[in-house]
Amino acid sequence: MMVDESGDSVKSHTLGIRIQKKILGKMASRSVARHFIDDDAGRILDILYAFLKDVRNESEAKQITKCIIKIVIKLGILYSNEKFSLAEKQLLKQMIKTFSKLIMTLVTFWEVAFSYDERHFVSQLEEIETTIIAIITPHLTQKSQKRVRLVFSNMTDSKLLGALFKPPPDDPSRFHSHHLDELAPILRDYVFGKDPHQSTSNAT
Repeated sequence: MMVDESGDSVKSHTLGIRIQKKILGKMASRSVARHFIDDDAGRILDILYAFLKDVRNESEAKQITKCIIKIVIKLGILYSNEKFSLAEKQLLKQMIKTFSKLIMTLVTFWEVAFSYDERHFVSQLEEIETTIIAIITPHLTQKSQKRVRLVFSNMTDSKLLGALFKPPPDDPSRFHSHHLDELAPILRDYVFGKDPHQSTSNAT
């Protein structure tokens, strides 16, 4: 009887990917994530966690940031193991472009007074959500899709966005612009690159 060694190899590879996703998925905490992401991405996660904790509560902040980490890790595993089709890679490129536009929009809201446009910002978030769901559906379980929807249902919440971008007239103390002041420069550097004058001034 002949053994299909190539078939065994494919099965082993697929099993290996499943184990990777399982293990890393269970390790999805901000402290563990720091071993897989750079310093700026770690700071972004920390700021997002602090903002969610202030606006919502610690339990929701942990849940949402864990979901983000799991999504990013699993996308990374699929990409590094070349599991995406050509069409899915195009969708991934499209999603990255939209995400860059989203960051530029956020930075504009931060730099230009009274420029906040919730409808425009939410539409960009919803486009990213739709694209991620389209990419992961052939590869991941419905549980992963639910995580994506959980993250974006929170990120598109009007009250949450208002707490970040505009002070409520009845209670200005609920305005969390200090988180935006921390977040926007880091995100701007992600899109445009770090300002060499800034690093020079920090050194002096």
